[in-house]
Parts: sequence; structure tokens; C-alpha cells
Amino acid sequence: MTVGWTQAAMAVQAVLSLGTPVHLRMDIEGHGPLLIDFRHHAFSWSTPLEDFPVDAVHTGLQTVPTSADAPPYFELPGQDLDGLLWQMGINAFGGGPAFWLSPGERYRLTRWPNLTRHSHDLRHVRMIAVLGNAYASTTELAAFADVEVSEAQRLINALSLMRILSRSAAAPAATMAPQAVEAKRDSLFARLRKRLGR
Repeated sequence: MTVGWTQAAMAVQAVLSLGTPVHLRMDIEGHGPLLIDFRHHAFSWSTPLEDFPVDAVHTGLQTVPTSADAPPYFELPGQDLDGLLWQMGINAFGGGPAFWLSPGERYRLTRWPNLTRHSHDLRHVRMIAVLGNAYASTTELAAFADVEVSEAQRLINALSLMRILSRSAAAPAATMAPQAVEAKRDSLFARLRKRLGR
């Protein structure tokens, strides 16, 4: 029995790294089973993500072997897995780095997350705007977006669990004057708002 989402995030990362079809079932006290079908990038859960239990008690975690041509784990379409992975990553590791991330790395988005499907605030949008424009380490991201390092790390954990980050130990640090950083961030923020229709 565990509390929180760190073990769940580690299990998801392990399954995604396998490269073979495996389903995942998590039994969560008071919230029913959480079923993940990675082949269809979908999950099924009786608890809406709007009511995501940050301090969930996990009473069991089970991998279920499958095959490429096996029936889906649950009736499709289910729910898009990105929203669940976002919540898991944001709420795992206590603001520290996920175990699969290496010191000295910088990160950049490989695609925009669908923010209309994820619970987010303006701090997340500011950080995502930075990562959409340049490689940045966690500490650089925190400075550029004016947030705590732990907040930047939570976002990096989530985006890496969603597998939409490019990681590089060789990418140079972004060098912009503070005024340029602010102007670039505001410009990207405006584009994000337009993309979201806000």
C-alpha cells in the first residue's frame, strides 16, 4: 500500500520503456480501478480528472500482458492518456526530479501539450512557452518563468512522463537578457492564449 503518485509514475515509465504491449491496472482506495491501455493511448477510470486524488492510497498495481492484435483492455475510446500522465507527473516525486531524468540535462518541447485537456495554471503556461522556444534546464526554466525550482521540476516530470520533451546534455544554455526573456515569454504566452481561444 502506497500513498501518492510516485510509484504509479515509475510503473508507467517502466511499461513505456518495455516496448512490448502491456496493460496496467492500479487499485486506488475509494476511487475504483484505474485501467491503462498503452496501445490505444487511453485509460478508463470512474474518477474524473477534475477530482484527481492527489493523496491517493494505492492498494495494488498489476501489469497485464497483451498483444498487438488483442482486444482493447476496456471499451474504447476511453479517455486520452495525456491528461492522466500530466496529473501523475505533476503530483509525483514531491517536487524532486523523476528518477529517469539525469543531472545536467536541458529540455525542449517536441510538441505542444493539449492544455484544453489538462488542469493547468498561468505558471504552467509560462514554463511551457519557454520550453517551446529553447532548451532550458530546470533551474533555468524556473528563472525564466519566475517560479520556484520545485514547480519547474514538477512540470518537467509531467512533460517527460508524457514523452513530449527532447532531452540533451549538450544543448547550450539559452542566453537572453532579462528584458528579452520577458518580451519573448509574453509573445509566446499571447500565442498560446490565441491557440487556446482565450
